[in-house]
Amino acid sequence: MREHKRHVIYIIFLVMMILHPCVRQRAFAGTGHPSHDDAGRAGQGPGEGEREARMDFREEPPAIDVSSMKSLPQAIEGAAGKKIVYVGESHDQFAHHAVQLRIMKGLHEKDPKIAVGMEMFQRPFQQVLDDYMSGAIEEREFLKKTEYFKRWGYDYNLYKPILDFCRAEKVPVVALNLGREITEKVSKNGLDALSDEERKEVPLQMDFSDAEYRDRLKEVFEEHTGKGERSFEFFYQAQVLWDETMAMSVDEYLGNNPDRVMIVVAGSGHLSYGSGIPKRAFRRNGLEYVTILNDAEVRRDIADYLVFPEPLDGVKAPKLMAVLSERDGRVVIAALPEDSVSRKAGLKAGDAIVSLDGALVETIADVKIALFYTKAGDAIKVKAARKRFWAGDREMEFEVKLR
Repeated sequence: MREHKRHVIYIIFLVMMILHPCVRQRAFAGTGHPSHDDAGRAGQGPGEGEREARMDFREEPPAIDVSSMKSLPQAIEGAAGKKIVYVGESHDQFAHHAVQLRIMKGLHEKDPKIAVGMEMFQRPFQQVLDDYMSGAIEEREFLKKTEYFKRWGYDYNLYKPILDFCRAEKVPVVALNLGREITEKVSKNGLDALSDEERKEVPLQMDFSDAEYRDRLKEVFEEHTGKGERSFEFFYQAQVLWDETMAMSVDEYLGNNPDRVMIVVAGSGHLSYGSGIPKRAFRRNGLEYVTILNDAEVRRDIADYLVFPEPLDGVKAPKLMAVLSERDGRVVIAALPEDSVSRKAGLKAGDAIVSLDGALVETIADVKIALFYTKAGDAIKVKAARKRFWAGDREMEFEVKLR
C-alpha cells in the first residue's frame, strides 16, 4: 500500500514540474542543472540575441493621424489640376472599379476634357474602341473585335459601367497595352527573341535601372514560380516592356491632345511607388501626376492617396460550369464537374458546342460573350455536336439552366 502511495506522489510531482515553472525551478535548485527559465535569465547563449533581433524594425512603422483622414471627394479635389491621375485596382474587385468611376465622374464635373487610359485594351484595337465610343458599333461587336475575353478575360461586368460612362459622355478611351503575343514571347524567351517586325512595337526608351522595383518583382516571381521553371530576367524584361509601352501610350495621347487630362486605370502593381507607369511617363513628358490606390498597404511613398472602399458584390455573368478547349476550330467540352448544370442538362465531355441561343460559337470568347447577356436562373439553348462511331456527328439541343 505504501509502495502504491509513493508511485502516486511521484506522478503528481512530475505533473507539477511540467505545468508549473516555480516547482521545476525549486526541483533543480542546487543540482547544477539550470531550468530553461534560469538559462533565459542568465542572458547566455543564442536565446537573448534571437529575442532582441525579433524586436528590431527594419524601418520605422508608419503612424496614421486618423483625425486628418480624408474622404474620397477630398482625394478627388486633391487630384484636380494634375495632368495625369493614376487609379490602381485589383482587377476582380467591383469596389475598386466603383472608386475609379467616382473619380472619373468627379473630375469630369470639374472639367469635361478628360480621357481614360485602360490597361485592359491593347494598342492594335484602338480603332475598335474609337468606333464603340462614337456609337458606330454596338457592345457585342466591340467585345468580339477587341478580343476582350481572349486577351483580358475578366468578367466584363467589372468594367462595363466605366465604358458606359465614357460612351455616354463622349470621353475618349485609350488602349494602353502592348499586344499580348509580344509580352508573352518576351516573358518566355527575352527581348532578343523578337523579330524585326515585332521590335517596331517596342518603345525606344526602356529603363531597367529601378533596383527596388526589380526586387519587388522578384519577390512576386518567386512566390508564383517553381525554381528553375522560368527565367526571372525574361519576366523582368516583359514587365518593363509592359510598363514602358503603357507610359508611351499615355505620353503619345497627351502629346497629341494637350488640352486633355488623362485618368489611367491599371493594376496597382503598375502604379505602386510610381515604378511601373508613372515615373516612366514623367521621364518622357515631365507632366504632374497623382496616384490613388485601392486597398493597398500603408507604406511611405507607395501613392499619394490610399482608398479603402467597402466590398461590393457586383453582378457576375453566369457559367456553363464546363471546362472548354478549342480544337480544330471548334469549342469542345473537355470536362464537366459533378455538380455542373451542363452535365445535368445532358451534355457530355467531348461534345462540341455549335451555338448558344442561336448565336454561332467558334471560340471560347463567343461562349463568354453569349453568357454575358444572360443572368443566373436563365435557361439557354445549347446546340452541340456529339461524335458517333458511325454516320458522323449528331447535332443535339439541350436547355441549360444557368447558375
